[in-house]
Amino acid sequence: MAAEELREAKNRIAYTVMIVRDFGEAHHLNPRQAHNYLRRHKAMDYMEQFYDVEHTLSPKDTIATLNDIARRNGGQEI
Repeated sequence: MAAEELREAKNRIAYTVMIVRDFGEAHHLNPRQAHNYLRRHKAMDYMEQFYDVEHTLSPKDTIATLNDIARRNGGQEI
């Protein structure tokens, strides 16, 4: 893996960990519960697909978007 690709991968991982942690804190979930909820309701898929856009937004905006995606895919209001 080239140095640039490695840096990009590390940035994606760090951003994803931060968002999952912040999502969990906002909804009183531990990180594992937050990740499982987001994965089950396809919000993680969305975040992976649209990382290039989402990481330019505030974490608050990203969490709101993930809430919307999860609810559209069967998630409950949490």
